[in-house]
Amino acid sequence: MGTTRGRPPSADSAETEQRILRAARARFARHGFRATTNRLIADDVGITPGAIYHYVDSKAALYAAVYCETIDQVYTEFERAAADHAALLERFTAVMRRACELQALDPSIPGFIVAVAQETQRHPDLLALMAPQRGRHASFFSGLVGDAVANGELAPDTDQRAVADLLGAIMTGVARIAHAAGDSERYVAAVDVLDQLFTGSLVVGGSPA
Repeated sequence: MGTTRGRPPSADSAETEQRILRAARARFARHGFRATTNRLIADDVGITPGAIYHYVDSKAALYAAVYCETIDQVYTEFERAAADHAALLERFTAVMRRACELQALDPSIPGFIVAVAQETQRHPDLLALMAPQRGRHASFFSGLVGDAVANGELAPDTDQRAVADLLGAIMTGVARIAHAAGDSERYVAAVDVLDQLFTGSLVVGGSPA
């Protein structure tokens, strides 16, 4: 979050800031932008509502700060997971499995992310505040596909944007299903099935019509 007026100089200021971000993400994921109040967040953190304004100027700025930190955290983890593999499908599967692990560690992460598109439609003023990390999703998947083309895994005339859109939609769709069901095991199960599909072990017998 950006520096604002009267920020406490105490040594635990950074820790308090992180606690605010985590509490805000959980509340935004559970209740949405409009219904989340500073008082709810402050109660979760154990500070006064006014203390939040030592870190941000508005609730919109807080939402954007949560978004930017969450997206940076998630896609940094995805980049690390992908870096351990060379082939496109192996890289994508590794990324999906890392997403499962992140969801298990903190269910508010996918809950918050899947709601962003709807929240920005309702509150378009949020978009400008989220600019530092907007586009990270698209650029990540475009990078995976671009690497696959460069490595000869995909034909040069492959519609790279379409492949990137497909991979991104698979990840987002599975996350939405698991979040809506309130069952992270559905995410894990879907990734297991996806891995079977990629390795050719999902469908047995028969032949294409």
